[in-house]
Amino acid sequence: MQINSLGDMARTYSMQSRNTALKQDLQRLTVEISTGQIADLRYVSGNNTVFLNDIGRSLKKLDGYALATREAGQFISSIQSTLGRIGDMNSSFQSTLMTASNKGFGNTSSRILSEAKTTLGQVINAMNTSTGGRTVFAGISTDILPVAPQDDILSAVSAAMAGAGNVDAMLAAAQAWFEDPAGYGAIGYRGATTSLAPVTLSDSDTVQFDLRGDDPALRDILRNLVVIALADDPALGLTQAQQSELFQKSLNAVLGSSTEMVNLQAQVGFSEARIEALTVRHSTERASLEMARNDLLSVDPYQSATELEQVQFQLQSLYAITSRMSQLSLVNYL
Repeated sequence: MQINSLGDMARTYSMQSRNTALKQDLQRLTVEISTGQIADLRYVSGNNTVFLNDIGRSLKKLDGYALATREAGQFISSIQSTLGRIGDMNSSFQSTLMTASNKGFGNTSSRILSEAKTTLGQVINAMNTSTGGRTVFAGISTDILPVAPQDDILSAVSAAMAGAGNVDAMLAAAQAWFEDPAGYGAIGYRGATTSLAPVTLSDSDTVQFDLRGDDPALRDILRNLVVIALADDPALGLTQAQQSELFQKSLNAVLGSSTEMVNLQAQVGFSEARIEALTVRHSTERASLEMARNDLLSVDPYQSATELEQVQFQLQSLYAITSRMSQLSLVNYL
């Protein structure tokens, strides 16, 4: 009969190796129970982690897109909010201006002039709105205020209108100044003539912020307010009758600017809806990827607890055997 035995040194190494293996299993099972996920990714993926790595990369990419989408949403929300305020101010002034053609209200010139100047200042302040440290209507020059101060614009337009002989000529001169790149484009609008670059929100989606302070709809609102605010300018020398004529002839332009603002808000609203849809899509994709990763990496807590109990029992048994063997000696044997 053949008897195989291990020497003392070999037995010691064998016991140490088993002890190390059991401690590693104990640590692994403890982590799995606490996190609910498999600790050894190579084991669950069969040493092929390409799929798991791809999920991780996709989640990180979604993190970047989510940040870009959130910032884009805040930026366009500020634009829409500002347009809403400008539209409300223009509508309020429109109601006041309509009284100029109704003789039953008496002489309303002073009220119209006062409100035109006040509304002009409010519109300019709104167009100089910034969000996150960036002005929203200055194109790529987001570090400067896009619209010049009220007094600078009034002075420049007054000089352009002063040489006209009648109300029609004055209105034409004001319109020409606002359309002239050397007029409003150089003095009134101080932002860039280049819009912001498109913002990438997904692998196939971008959004363009191309609304600037020199947009025709915003420019028309400023022009109407400036012209009416200058009705009592001594440099123009308008009589009371000419002021009333200017108010009445400006009314159609003010009414038309309200329609332009609604169209502008609708265009911005379309981009706003796209950003919101992308936000929902990113959230759905993230949930799907996280579910796939969890399905692959999740562990059965009952099975892990059972295995942990078995490892603890084996480790305790190993310690007991080691302790018993350490007490063996020839004297005790004899």
